[in-house]
Amino acid sequence: MASRVRPSSLLWGLFLALGGVALVLRLWAPRHPALTWITTSLLTLLAMRLVTLVHDWRLGRIPGTRILLPALILTEGLGLVLTQASHRALQLRVGTALILELLLLILAMRAWRTARALPGIWPEDRIATAFEAFVPPRAARLMALELVMLGSAVRFLFGGFREAAPAGFTHHREAALRAILPAVPLMIPGDFLLMRAISTGLAPWLRWTLHGSTIYAVLWLVGLYATLKARPHQFREGRLELHLGLLKSAIVPVSRVLSASPLPEFEDDWARHAHMKGVAKLVAKGNAVLELRLSEPIQVTGLLGPGRPTRRLAVSVDDPAAFLAALGQSCA
Repeated sequence: MASRVRPSSLLWGLFLALGGVALVLRLWAPRHPALTWITTSLLTLLAMRLVTLVHDWRLGRIPGTRILLPALILTEGLGLVLTQASHRALQLRVGTALILELLLLILAMRAWRTARALPGIWPEDRIATAFEAFVPPRAARLMALELVMLGSAVRFLFGGFREAAPAGFTHHREAALRAILPAVPLMIPGDFLLMRAISTGLAPWLRWTLHGSTIYAVLWLVGLYATLKARPHQFREGRLELHLGLLKSAIVPVSRVLSASPLPEFEDDWARHAHMKGVAKLVAKGNAVLELRLSEPIQVTGLLGPGRPTRRLAVSVDDPAAFLAALGQSCA
């Protein structure tokens, strides 16, 4: 039986589609008459979503704090429509927005302070749990992952690169990312010059947004390498804990591992693609890769949460011989 599409998913899908059209028109035709109608439609959809959130809150399905952020966005959006309205209406809009922003800030600070006391091994799990008071679980997880990724990058750049990797089976020393990173910062000046040459007709805010996205991408790559180094594969109490930085993780009971071996040689990319179909990959490019076959399926946790069950894993490791020896000892 086909799964039913939730009305909230339809609302968000339509909201994102209209938002994309509005962004394109805003960039290329700022005075296009359709912008007014699209803005009105977006605010209507957001108001409908707010009504459903209030309904869920009254039924006890979500905390009341989940209403604050959509209410703030709706209030700010209405401010754009009411810009030409009376001075009293504008004052009401600004006052409401300030109250909501202050309340949201106070509650966010409280959630951030209590995140350290929440259960969970990794900081992104604790932060995501705190953020779920304001946004849906998947959005909370993405926000937490971004914060931890950027925080790891900053820490790494300010001395973390001298720290030794934790005990375990690393997969950062032979990763291609390690060879690429030293050259990445050298590309930033060239990117600034290139963007200045090809984007002279763009608005200044858009040019700076593009420059900022380049710096963000560099920080993201540094953060990925830092988390690869900080989270090696480990054997703990009969379990194999696998990581691909912040991107993926899996916990495999050692008793479920039927076999572990290096990937075979493939004649071409088609043969490799056929062999890897259905395999969950925790692979840092450039490393040796082992294939683990399991007696029972497990789920690999990705950016948006647990994925599909799988009985086959591809795992990168710097020292495959030592990893296989440790796996054999754990299985014995």
